[in-house]
Amino acid sequence: METFTDDTVVALASFLSPHDMLSLVLTCKRFGNKHGTTTSRSRRMAARESHKSRGGREVRQRTESISLMEVAARTVLFTLATDEETNALPRRGDESWIGLYQQFLKLFRSPLQFDKLVGQSIDYDLRGVPTTVCSIEEHRIGTAICSNIMRAGKHSVSFQVNDKYPSSNLGITCGIMRPTREDITSLEDCNPADDLSGFSLKDYEMLHGNDNVDCCLLSTWLGNGLTRKRWKKWKESELMAIDEEQRLLAERRSNCQTFHWEGMEGTQAKAFKIGMVLDLDEGTLEVYKNGRRLGTLKTGLVGEYCWAVSMLNSYEAKQVSVTIGR
Repeated sequence: METFTDDTVVALASFLSPHDMLSLVLTCKRFGNKHGTTTSRSRRMAARESHKSRGGREVRQRTESISLMEVAARTVLFTLATDEETNALPRRGDESWIGLYQQFLKLFRSPLQFDKLVGQSIDYDLRGVPTTVCSIEEHRIGTAICSNIMRAGKHSVSFQVNDKYPSSNLGITCGIMRPTREDITSLEDCNPADDLSGFSLKDYEMLHGNDNVDCCLLSTWLGNGLTRKRWKKWKESELMAIDEEQRLLAERRSNCQTFHWEGMEGTQAKAFKIGMVLDLDEGTLEVYKNGRRLGTLKTGLVGEYCWAVSMLNSYEAKQVSVTIGR
């Protein structure tokens, strides 16, 4: 019986899901141990990566110490990904190729859905489908978060809103926020524009600086924008040590800001669709309503974001729903 070479293992493993690749890593030393060699096929894929990253110049590929399953994940990733998708999902340092492959499938090959619900007033629709959420408790605010993390490039989304009884007391905001790995699902209420600093990752302050946009949402009723910028988390002793003008400036920069923008347009219809295109290369967030472009909601966006919707209901029943899609 012919011995299975590393090339054969990688070729067969390329048909597996990221979850199955990880299972092999954990159960077999040959597949999980790191080494400094690569298969001929993976070298071609790695050369493709280097060729892209160096502006088309031929460079000598550095040998990376990774396992056979990591090689397989890298191989299939660069086989499937287009140039635009590769640009939109840059690898972070020595990030796992299996994990990056999983992110790729979720970001580009799977339907968008709300993976995380925060607050007691929000739930999936009666069918339990994670693409549609409803507000279920009056005068409370909840947030639905899509856990797809957008790192670079262009990304688009649509939010289909259906409201049986439109009301000025109903608040639906949609847009982007910083991702968080902390467990925030136990919060009774959640509005990223107001509460984001309470559950954002601390390392984002180092990664994105102190004055970048942590949250940018569109208020569908009035059409205005809501934004919150990361700022220094002041201690009470620090605030007391500075003069009143500096103190007010520090506190204001830490709060949610409401702004008008060219093209803003409120919506009081029973059913409408809000589309958004996030371009992280240009740092812009474009807004569309029912397929018609309204304008640029925000510029100067830097770092990583995920899609989010917040809902404030003035009814007891499930009168309003929001469905996410591409």
